[in-house]
Amino acid sequence: MIRGRVTKMAAKSRKRQDRPNAVVLFLLLAVMLSTIFLAFSFLMNSSTKDVGYDSSVDTIHASTFIREKIDRMPIALGENNIESQGQHDEPLLPEKLSPQEKHAHHQTNGNDLNFHLVQDLNSKVDDVTPKRNRFHTNIDEAEPAKDGPGYHVVFSTDCSAFQRWQSYLLFYSAFKVHQPGIVTRIASGCNSEEEKSEQLFHEMISNTMSSSFKLHLTPHFSTVKDDTGKDTGTEYKFFNKPYGLLHWLEHSDETIEDDDIIILLDPDQVFTRPITNNFSNLEHNILVGKTPKTKVEHGSPFAQKYGLGAKWREFDLENITNSSDTPARKVSSQMGMKRYPAGPPYLATAKDMHTIARYWADFVPRVHAEYPHLLAEMYAFCIAAAHAELPIQIVTTLMVSDSNSGRGEGWSLIESIDDDNLCDPSIMEETVLPSVLHYCQRYMVGQYMFGKRRMPTNIFSCESPLLKLPPRDIAQQYDYFIPPPSGRKIPQEHTSLSAARVKRDSFMICALTNILNDASLFFQKTNCDSDKNSDVVMDLWLGRNEMVLKTASISK
Repeated sequence: MIRGRVTKMAAKSRKRQDRPNAVVLFLLLAVMLSTIFLAFSFLMNSSTKDVGYDSSVDTIHASTFIREKIDRMPIALGENNIESQGQHDEPLLPEKLSPQEKHAHHQTNGNDLNFHLVQDLNSKVDDVTPKRNRFHTNIDEAEPAKDGPGYHVVFSTDCSAFQRWQSYLLFYSAFKVHQPGIVTRIASGCNSEEEKSEQLFHEMISNTMSSSFKLHLTPHFSTVKDDTGKDTGTEYKFFNKPYGLLHWLEHSDETIEDDDIIILLDPDQVFTRPITNNFSNLEHNILVGKTPKTKVEHGSPFAQKYGLGAKWREFDLENITNSSDTPARKVSSQMGMKRYPAGPPYLATAKDMHTIARYWADFVPRVHAEYPHLLAEMYAFCIAAAHAELPIQIVTTLMVSDSNSGRGEGWSLIESIDDDNLCDPSIMEETVLPSVLHYCQRYMVGQYMFGKRRMPTNIFSCESPLLKLPPRDIAQQYDYFIPPPSGRKIPQEHTSLSAARVKRDSFMICALTNILNDASLFFQKTNCDSDKNSDVVMDLWLGRNEMVLKTASISK
């Protein structure tokens, strides 16, 4: 059990043992109320039929009550707040179950139970509710044995509208691929109004997707302080990641066992297949090293390769770690390049992740003081892992992001797809893709693009239209892009693209547009009283909120 949680868990256990009769009485009361409710429903149903009531006219929505509350909320999340908290742009369980039984319960009763509940309550979502294997799923990897570890996927955000839609999309992608375990959004620095707003929004997510999707609120962590602890008046928003992770590990309402697997993502990442601790399929997973480790376990964290190199070795490690003999100083340049150029997704056992998180939160202010730039918190993670003597198994196929990158990302899985199939939604079902798509870049081909900062923050609403889809043969039509208009700036002439860039950008534009439209349709079907306007679509190349007549079919 993670340090700091033993007393809390023991107190909970004693509380349950002291009140066994209350549980029995509660269950008896629940049975009685259910019986009364069923009898009343039968009588009412008979009555409505007697007067010719047509039940097909009034469809019950699973989240109508929550949607009404959301519609009446004050606007606490400013539309202009589009600060990113993720990776930088341009680079109710039974109380007495064992941990193993809890994990099996999550696998068999988490997403699937809620999935069937939504279908039963609202027949209108049948056409967009994810089917098993809607995205590619390796069953052996996606559904570990009942005696395997529990899984916790976590991602850190602020409380802006910009990160609210990203959170919805990440949750939806986890729902679609049946990602094992519990998925938690760590939201830091919300004021009281924002807390209420986020709790209501998340309640809707939990009710329409999965009760295994959680929200964890933390204090504000982004303030930069000097050596004396005085506020400098500046902020580094990415402090939220290490501090938020540590706060969740030590204060979560969920039971976190030492052997559980923690998977830390950025909010601007979406799943294409489940992530587990099993990387033994070397056709699907490309690992660094001649004899790589293939399983996340104690002493063996995993992470995606990023272009960080071993630059962190040049920092003042003695000052950062407050140790003259820190193990980080003993890491060679070769090992630094091989074991530590790590970024999200990060994976480790809860025990190891807690160790890293404590050092990470301790070191990151001093790393930022020495290197007050983007990537400071990522370098701090590398130093924390090295100081903890936890070398990382680097993976290249956990993610794709930068379409200009070399062999450090999982583009080889994309390049094996025929050009005429790049925009076919079925590739999500039939093709092994990198585990997540990280949309922290702009992707442009012809006059089509995808960029998160051009996305309206109310994309998941009843009023927002779907995104314009590119032609399925986009990679065959174009070998260039035209930069999108910006204000009064006239679009430039064609900019040539290499064949690799055309393929990669085409894939990202199509895949992300399809996933986002799918999530938007799901939101509409589970929260809105009418269908989306199908006559217009949103053209991101033209700009945020720029609508055009529908010129391409929207794939469901």
